[in-house]
Order: sequence, then structure tokens, then C-alpha cells
Amino acid sequence: MPFYRFHIDSDGSKRVVEERLKTIVRDKTELWESFSAAWKARDRAGPPFIGTVHEGSFKLQRDIRYRNSFLPMIWGSIVPAPTGARISVTMCIHPIVALFMVFILGTVVHGGVIHRFASPVYWGELSMVVILIVGGFAPEAVKAKRLISTAVLGSDSNNAEKQALGG
Repeated sequence: MPFYRFHIDSDGSKRVVEERLKTIVRDKTELWESFSAAWKARDRAGPPFIGTVHEGSFKLQRDIRYRNSFLPMIWGSIVPAPTGARISVTMCIHPIVALFMVFILGTVVHGGVIHRFASPVYWGELSMVVILIVGGFAPEAVKAKRLISTAVLGSDSNNAEKQALGG
């Protein structure tokens, strides 16, 4: 299942990094607010993430106005380092979606085993499931990494690009 982990080293202190992250995160919405917001375009000037940043850790999800069951759930921690702070980030899909996809993949593989993997339908089904999972997760993970890196590294955009590309 899709899982992605990376680290960012920042020159800022732990408190500075927390404040930088808070600028790109807004609180979770209530049910009614979430329902009414689904019919409106997202304010591009607003924070790109929904979640919390609290005492050296954070839990985020991108604020999108379309459906994507493979949208990464983002967890992270901020720890002091000799030169500033180190941000450790982990992204994965929702556990219920992961269980459902394991069931689907298991069904497809079981069908392939019964028919000795010879059917082109089997290979087509297997390819579609993998493309669906990776195609829904990977682009969103890349966007989230870019946004987090840019925010955490502050105004040094060259350093942000280097960290985002090199990990």
C-alpha cells in the first residue's frame, strides 16, 4: 500500500518550524461547514492543509474540493537538531481504504491463481488496481511534500527546492 516517509532539516528552531507549519494549516471543519464548503471553490489564498500542529507533532490532510480516497494522511514530528530542527513526515492512505484495497487485490490475485495467471483480463484488472492506487496517492504526496518543504524552510526557496527534490 502507498506509504511515503521523508525528513526535512531546517535552520529554524522547533518553535519557529511549528509557527511556519501553522501558517499552512487550518482547523478541521464541523460537519455542516464541511458539507457547505463542498459546493464552493476553495480559497486559493487560504491554508492548503486541514489538521493540527501541536507541541512538536502534526497531523494533516490536504484541503481539496474533489473526492480522492487515496489522499495521503500526513503525520509528522518536529525535533530539535544541532543546526535547528528536523521534521520527520510520514504519509499513507487511510487504513479503511488500505483494507478495502487489500481485499480487492486479494480477490484479483485469487482469480489469477485459479486461472493460472493466463487470462489477459487478470492482468488488466491487476494493472487497473495498481494504477488507481498509485495514481491517486503519488501526485498528492508530491504536492504535500512540496508545500510542507516550502513552508518549513521559510523564505529560502532554493533550499526548499533542493530539500523537496533530494529528500
